[in-house]
Amino acid sequence: MSALPSSRQLNAYFLVTWLVALAQLFSQQGAREYASLAVAGWTLAATLSYAFMYVLPSLALGHALRRLLDGRRTLRSAPAVLAAAMIVLTGLTQVLLFADRVIHEMYGFHINGFVVNLVFTPGGIASLGASRSTELTAGAIILALCALQAAAWLWLTRPRAGTTVWRLRGAWAVALFIMLTTGERIAYGYSEMSNYQPILFASERFPLYQPLTFRNFAQKLGFKVDQAEARSMQVREESLSYPQQPLRVTAPERPLNIVWLVAESLRFDMLDPKIMPRLWAFSNDALRLEKHFSGGNMTQMGVFSMFYGLYGNYWFPMLAARRAPVLMDVLQQQQYQFSLNTSQRFTYPAFDKTVFANMRAEDLHPLEGGAPAWQRDVRNIDALINFIDKRDPARPFMTYMFFESTHANYDYPPEAEIAKPVLQDFNYLTADFGLQIGQIKNRYINAAHHVDSQIGRMIDHLEKRGLLENTIVIVLGDHGEEFMERSRWGHSAEFNRFQTSTPAVIRVPSRAPRVVTGITSHLDIPATLMPLLGVQNPPEDYSLGHDLLSPDYHRDYAVAADWNRLAYIGDDVKVTFPVNAIGAVRNEATDGDDHPLASADEAIASIRSAMVEIMANLARFSRHRG
Repeated sequence: MSALPSSRQLNAYFLVTWLVALAQLFSQQGAREYASLAVAGWTLAATLSYAFMYVLPSLALGHALRRLLDGRRTLRSAPAVLAAAMIVLTGLTQVLLFADRVIHEMYGFHINGFVVNLVFTPGGIASLGASRSTELTAGAIILALCALQAAAWLWLTRPRAGTTVWRLRGAWAVALFIMLTTGERIAYGYSEMSNYQPILFASERFPLYQPLTFRNFAQKLGFKVDQAEARSMQVREESLSYPQQPLRVTAPERPLNIVWLVAESLRFDMLDPKIMPRLWAFSNDALRLEKHFSGGNMTQMGVFSMFYGLYGNYWFPMLAARRAPVLMDVLQQQQYQFSLNTSQRFTYPAFDKTVFANMRAEDLHPLEGGAPAWQRDVRNIDALINFIDKRDPARPFMTYMFFESTHANYDYPPEAEIAKPVLQDFNYLTADFGLQIGQIKNRYINAAHHVDSQIGRMIDHLEKRGLLENTIVIVLGDHGEEFMERSRWGHSAEFNRFQTSTPAVIRVPSRAPRVVTGITSHLDIPATLMPLLGVQNPPEDYSLGHDLLSPDYHRDYAVAADWNRLAYIGDDVKVTFPVNAIGAVRNEATDGDDHPLASADEAIASIRSAMVEIMANLARFSRHRG
């Protein structure tokens, strides 16, 4: 049989793999990581050592597999097995590093629990809305990275007559790695202890960075340690106590129907007479909330917060318990008829296990894949109109519709094109966001205009059937969408107004039209609806929101969440807090217009009473175990 590559050849292959990984890490670093000698030294040490750690699993498995195959000299396919395993493992490493770099550049975070959940949950990848060209480009890059590894393998492991392969001293490499990683660990730990921001921020460039802290040890030795307790939120593992008190309900004699319309990524300034004329006109006869914030910067937390009236951090215990919102409990108890429609899936995010956990399968109508998003939205409105016409008129009904057109890739029919020029082929991986963002945003505006036409169809049908006077109509975005106004495209990355603020129009029969210019929140929706359903309990028993119809309604701040952060959003200051942070605490503080503030600590000090309230709210619907 053909001889297996030698250990030296295997080490040479992993040296090349390490160099490619090194190049990928260097490609996402900027001037800030080399702004001073101390930070540059730390960044270089971390880059060299972390590139080695990323390829270390493949290196260890490669040598283990070689020894195993070397003991089976009769296995003719041994060289091919080793080659395939090494190319796949190292190729996967390079692909993950590339994917992480793209995710970090677009959204500001690395591959994390949110990304893993997106990949492995049915419908998660489809929810990205990538164009065919984006998929093809991604496929080509993956093939290129694997081909690079394959070429390196073939070159470095070919039989060599009369030549000497690189002699790599494993002991030297290990010694150098230990020296580099020990140095950067100690430097990081000191920076964390003293809150030296440049190195803490530089560490955020590395996927899977594991922070080392020794503040407690340093305090015992008498060192001055920066106190970080006020800069993060800690949530203990709890069991649910939701609602806090049993609901007292007196069902109304004439219950109101509910039509609930939610548009993906629809941000506040799309509610404009030119872009969404039908919704604008309707809002003049309704409650229009002009500074309204989602409970998150992503669909998961946005939709969760509008149905539960709770911070997005409660998603995790609700999902674990398969606990539906009490709002849906009351609607079911009052024998509402349901048609719950989405132009995506109910499985990602897992609304079938949270918001709609107790719904009958026949009431859930997902429509994803196949046709463009705008066509699916049209077909879903057709289905809702048909449901309204064929329902039992003796019972109230609740419809829910989730529009997908305004999700990137921003789909719309030709007749909805009111903004030009547009980027015809929106490829996430090749688009020049600096130069083409205007054309990309025009696609979004046109998609919003199309969604408006479908909202108009629903309003027209309710009016035609004489249902507007006994139907609550709610129109919201799940969250916002940024177009580089504050340096990023999309959502899920920041808590600025562009990513968190949405239109909010609520029309309640017999209630006078009104415009609210102060802060409002998705969290207020259940507290507004429950009294209309005859719930006697105060909102505090089941929600963290307030009744928008109350004459003394006022909110000093909103709260939004993502996978592992929480944000205070006030008129003059916004502060982001890690939740259950391990190691360094990273706060971002901006003014009311989302411009960075010089000192996060000063911003935190100015909202200390609100922080106490937020931390209490994080535990309000939990019961400590034990």
